[in-house]
Order: sequence, then C-alpha cells, then structure tokens
Amino acid sequence: MLKGLFSKHTLALSVFLFSFSAQAALSHISINSRHFKLDQHPQLKLNIVAANDDLSRLSFHLRQTVGANEVVEELMLQPVSRFMLYAIGLDDVSDPNAKLIVSEYKGNSWQQYAVLSVFDAPYIKQNGRSDIKIDAAKALKKVPLAATPAEKDPIIVTVSNNSNNSQACMVERNNTETLWGIASRYATSWNTHVYGAMLALYEANPQAFSQQKIYLIKQDVPLRCPTKVQLNQYITKADAKLEFESIEAKHRSQ
Repeated sequence: MLKGLFSKHTLALSVFLFSFSAQAALSHISINSRHFKLDQHPQLKLNIVAANDDLSRLSFHLRQTVGANEVVEELMLQPVSRFMLYAIGLDDVSDPNAKLIVSEYKGNSWQQYAVLSVFDAPYIKQNGRSDIKIDAAKALKKVPLAATPAEKDPIIVTVSNNSNNSQACMVERNNTETLWGIASRYATSWNTHVYGAMLALYEANPQAFSQQKIYLIKQDVPLRCPTKVQLNQYITKADAKLEFESIEAKHRSQ
C-alpha cells in the first residue's frame, strides 16, 4: 500500500515538474549589440536568461512606424549559446524609435515580457566577423501552440497610427494641463491606467515634448490618440510605473 501511495506521489510530482519545465521561464532579456543602422534590415545580438533551453515559446517582433502605419515584423532567431541569440529581420528599419517586443507563451496565451528600444543598444559596425547571418537549418522553430489568432493580435497586428475608432483621433486638452492630467482623464476610456496612458501618449507624440523629454510636454502642440498596439504594451500598472519613473529619471539626468 505504501509502495502504491509512493508511486502515485512520484507520478504527480513528475507531471508537475514536466509542466513547469515546459515553460521557457524567461527571467532576463536585453539587446547586447546592434549590427545595423537606420534604413537597414535589423540584425541584433540578444542576451537571454531562461530556466531551460526551450525557446519555442518565445516570440520576438520589431515594431516601427512607417508613414501613418505601425508595422510589426517577427524576427528570425538562432541560438549562439545558452545565454545569447541572433535575431534578424528582412524589412529595413526607418523609424529611429523602433522597438523590440518580446513575448512569452504562458498558460494558453501570449504575454508581453519586455519592450526594448532598438537604437538605444550599442552599435557594432559590420565587417566579416560582426555581420550576423542566420543558418536556416539552425533557426528556432515555433512549437504549435493552442492559441487563437485573436490572442496574438496585440503582438502581430499592423494598425493605423490613428486607429482608435476614428481615422483622426485627437486628444482634447487645454494649454495648462500636465501629462499626468491628460492621462488621468483618458485612462479609463482607453482601458488602461495613468502610467500606461502617459507612456503611450509620449510614444505617439514625440514631437509634443521639448527635447523629447517625457516631463517637458509642450503646451501648444496637438496630441494624437495612442493606438491600441501602443496602449497594449503597458498592461501591468506596476511595470508601467517603473518604466515611466526610469524614463523620467534618465531624461532629468541628461
């Protein structure tokens, strides 16, 4: 009887450990170096720390604004070592504010893990040794996951910069309102919180901030509504608060 009970507990523990290890359990991702300039196709070297080597549950997309549209391209990946990846895309990057969107598949849905500014990464000039090339035979393959296209929409959708139920959605404001005040008024209608609204407004309207510093909003510049893609980056209030405070501290120190 004890032997049977022990076997059942062992089996239950094995199932638990298997289901746990099936997750990539990403704990760190950053851009090690950038091997391209503006108007070239993206080539990145990434630092990564994960609980195991199963990276098929991770996705890496490069998002940029081209004209009036936001365009998102999924990058091809190839492991270099357990702690480094190559990532490469085919479309030229013309947006100096382009972002790398990193997502992880948990449970039954994709969840955004990080949004990284591509051109903040250190640049390494291309030569015979630094040029990144993906070997198709070694490139990572995605494991088929039980996710519907709708669950992936916030990651891969291409939408108009003005798409917020209007072809020309503009923020109503007066010349005395602060960024916090504007974000506080719109946060509920945008289905977000004040920090998410502030970050999305800043991203959608870089020209509306003096020296592009997040705490120096101009009083006489029209503001466009953020897109759903921009708002969906900042779902978690605590994370958005930390990001806002980090950006503000960086800008105030410059």
